[in-house]
Amino acid sequence: MKSLKLKTQIKNLKLKNFLILSFGFSFLVLSFNFANAITGSEVIKKVDANMTYPSARFEAKMVIYVGDQVRTKKMISYSEGRDKSYSEFTYPPRDKGVKFLKIKDNMWMYLPSVEKIIKIAGHMLRQSMMGSDFSYEDALESDKLLEKYKIKLVGSETIGVSFWKGTREAVRKHNCYVIDLTAKVKNVSYFRRKIWVDKTNFVPIREELFAKSGKMLKLMEMGNIQKYGKRYYPTYIRLRNLLRRNSRTEMFITKAQFGIKIPKGTFTQRNLRK
Repeated sequence: MKSLKLKTQIKNLKLKNFLILSFGFSFLVLSFNFANAITGSEVIKKVDANMTYPSARFEAKMVIYVGDQVRTKKMISYSEGRDKSYSEFTYPPRDKGVKFLKIKDNMWMYLPSVEKIIKIAGHMLRQSMMGSDFSYEDALESDKLLEKYKIKLVGSETIGVSFWKGTREAVRKHNCYVIDLTAKVKNVSYFRRKIWVDKTNFVPIREELFAKSGKMLKLMEMGNIQKYGKRYYPTYIRLRNLLRRNSRTEMFITKAQFGIKIPKGTFTQRNLRK
């Protein structure tokens, strides 16, 4: 009888110790996950840190699809951080020499056919840039999202995004954070944005852009992610303006250089006339 009682006590003690250990382990796992949790604002900060360079030079090809028409344009561009950029179209011949200069919230366009500099402002900002799905307003954006939007991490999702493998289009899966942004100021291009950010390299993979009414205005996807030093950058962008019928624009970055020395006088109106 005593032997049975002793066995029961030992069994109860083992069960108690098991429960304590299990609870302790669960608490440690929960604490670890909590300590390593990330907020939407932290994700966006990492995106900004990853994708904003002190200086850069790009060579790019823009392919515009409108119905059955396909138009290809080529350009070179320089940028310093978020505030300064200069772009010059080199192809086709009718667009050769068209130049753009952006300094903070100001943008100018040079038209070689009339040898004239035009400041792009007001209602012109919402117009199509060179016939593409991008607006001048899209190109002008320079403020960090944290300054204009309330940011919330709403979940995780694995999505497939197109990329180019030689001359063939393929799809690559990305495990992403899903971030929802709502404007907290009036002066914004889009009232709401939804962004899918790759968890590994903190590159935005997909972005949906909405009006205040809730209507989706544009859909952007990014792929062909390349590593430059310790950072990552997408070299393929596909944008659809959902207000235009049968329209999309694809941007291919054919050459990218980061951390370069930019020629003096690049970001000036005088350079537009050269």
